[in-house]
Amino acid sequence: MTATPTETPNFWRDSHPNAFLSGLIAIIIGWAGPNVLIYSVQQASGLSDAHAMSWLWAHAIFTGLAGTYLSLRTRMPILSTWSTPGIALLVTAMPGLPFSQVVGAFVLSAVLVFLLGTFTPLTRLVQAIPLHLAAALNAAILLPFGFKTMTALTQQPALVGLMVAAYFVVRQIDSRWAVAGVLGVGVAASAALGLWRPVHVPVALTVPQFVRPEFSLQASLNIALPLTLLAFTGQFVPGFGVLKVNGYEPAPAPILKTCGVASLGAAFVGCHNLTLGALLANIVSGPDAHPDAGKRYTAAVWAGIINIIFGLFAGTFLHLMGILPAQALAALAGLALLAATGGSLQTALQTHPGSLAAPTVILVTLSGITPFGIGAAFWGILAGLAVHTVERWKVKKKPASQVEITRHPPQADSTEHLAAKAGPHAGSAEPSPPLASPISTLE
Repeated sequence: MTATPTETPNFWRDSHPNAFLSGLIAIIIGWAGPNVLIYSVQQASGLSDAHAMSWLWAHAIFTGLAGTYLSLRTRMPILSTWSTPGIALLVTAMPGLPFSQVVGAFVLSAVLVFLLGTFTPLTRLVQAIPLHLAAALNAAILLPFGFKTMTALTQQPALVGLMVAAYFVVRQIDSRWAVAGVLGVGVAASAALGLWRPVHVPVALTVPQFVRPEFSLQASLNIALPLTLLAFTGQFVPGFGVLKVNGYEPAPAPILKTCGVASLGAAFVGCHNLTLGALLANIVSGPDAHPDAGKRYTAAVWAGIINIIFGLFAGTFLHLMGILPAQALAALAGLALLAATGGSLQTALQTHPGSLAAPTVILVTLSGITPFGIGAAFWGILAGLAVHTVERWKVKKKPASQVEITRHPPQADSTEHLAAKAGPHAGSAEPSPPLASPISTLE
């Protein structure tokens, strides 16, 4: 159900300290993780430092503007980010091509993303994904970050152990401040244990570099078309799934069109597709972001504002991310997403007892398979939908008495049924995750 604003939003009135903190953590994790992938592209293609920093500048500025606009317009926590699968593709696709032709492919891909938003059957298909399968996809995307926290614990037991302990202790006192406690303890413990990595941090505004695009058949086939496909299957599909799990169902068309326009602007200063956030969206749309589900859009707005500030000083903040040890950042990400992970697993597995569709989504997505170069998230939801269809067909073939038993097992109302009665923003002060909640990489 798409929420329709009933009153003019007031960002300052609706905001909350947790909303600011959630937005900040989402951007910190984004800059500490996938943003450093720009170095891989730079090394592989011989891109200049100026163009690499311009790429980061465009990503931060245009995703910040797009996310802020969409969140204020819909009053839903909509986070925009770049296509992480796309930048992984560019590591191998860019070498040997003039950067002006690469930018031409970026422009073409941006136009194609916009056109996807005008294709009604496609947007309806995205909206038709069942809630428990969207939850399973979300859980499969989030679980690796919990695994990485455990790996970090074995590498730095004192540091990560203190962060884990802080999370659960503070959560028992007031769950809204658990992630803030983790961040504070992580910074303090890293300093106390001598784990900070001193680096030179230049403070300077980043200057965007305009690139005149050139269009070639080679770049169009090798970059533009694969980028568009990866953006849709690797970011938009799971991104809408994350929002659905957390109780928000915005119309896909305006988001696709807005991301297409933002991508077009970013392309001229050397940045590839800007898309809907998936992984990081959990941080700004979950119960820790705001006690009121209807006001969590403020967390995404804060994320957009902070991202714009980071983008203005792209080189400075990218160097700052190198100060904290990697284990602290891994623990911060895993613990910040723990509630969303648990809620998604609960919704995926409890609402349809006995069904194998949700486990299939989790298994295929976690496998990391990429047939035809398409990410595992897409194949996971496709496999889950196939199993779901077969199971529904099998139920229809049963006698009526057996169907009733199958559909109504002797247990309390399912989460999905309760959500249907309560609505997406039904609001107790502390909604149950994840109905009120961008890839082994972060977005």
